[in-house]
Amino acid sequence: MSIHPFSVRLAANTASRRSHVVLGLDPDPARVEGGAVGARDFCLRVIEQAAPHCVAAKPQLACFERWGAAGWSAFEDVAQAASDAGLLVIADAKRGDVGASARHYAAAFLRRPIDALTINPMMGTDAVEPFLDAARETGTGLFVLVRTSNPGAVEFQDLPLADGRPWHEAVADTVRTWGASIPPRKDGLSSIGAVVGATVPERLARLRDLMPEQPFLLPGVGAQGGDPAALGPAFGGHIAGALVSASRSVIYADDPGRAASDLREVVWAAWERVAAGI
Repeated sequence: MSIHPFSVRLAANTASRRSHVVLGLDPDPARVEGGAVGARDFCLRVIEQAAPHCVAAKPQLACFERWGAAGWSAFEDVAQAASDAGLLVIADAKRGDVGASARHYAAAFLRRPIDALTINPMMGTDAVEPFLDAARETGTGLFVLVRTSNPGAVEFQDLPLADGRPWHEAVADTVRTWGASIPPRKDGLSSIGAVVGATVPERLARLRDLMPEQPFLLPGVGAQGGDPAALGPAFGGHIAGALVSASRSVIYADDPGRAASDLREVVWAAWERVAAGI
């Protein structure tokens, strides 16, 4: 693992590649034939076409784990190919469990060629600490679920607490604290980020106020209907403050490279408006 923390690699990759696009790799067997091998080959082709326009790749573990050992092997090949293409690799596993199990999950995912992992904070700080320890030791990053993009998120994540805040804002406060425990940070950017749905742009400004140093991983554009041009508040003044994840709208496009390039231009323009104070 590089000695540079994830926040440094993220800021450098975003600037050098002039992109905020995260390539979601979700090979669905209903659309991709050939089992685990077919899923791997499909993802390798997509990476080859779309990587020049992206800053990271985000393989969805469920799409590989369904195939058992063969699927895990396919995931390893896809992660390595993405890394070889110059992309940061975010394992989208959403893991979260008691401390002993969390340590095993952290060891499984926070290692080369993986740069970051998505995690579920539902079980609290003691269940997250093993991931924080591993991220600190290996220079990797975490993206913690805060306010997700799916419609059902309102059932729990938006529930009001006794003080009137929605539950997800209490999570955001804790994520900020977790991020502050892992120095150093690059230009104020933490290695501990937050997953925030692009489908709730009205939440972005408030969540950015609560998490000024967290990079936001923003799923929900494309097939879920999020507007990439409306994500300006997510940047928070950081070039790498907002990462826009797109899966189906890119990987199943007739030309994945063009789809990724088009999204890159829209999001980069949003960043330039933020940078210019517009």
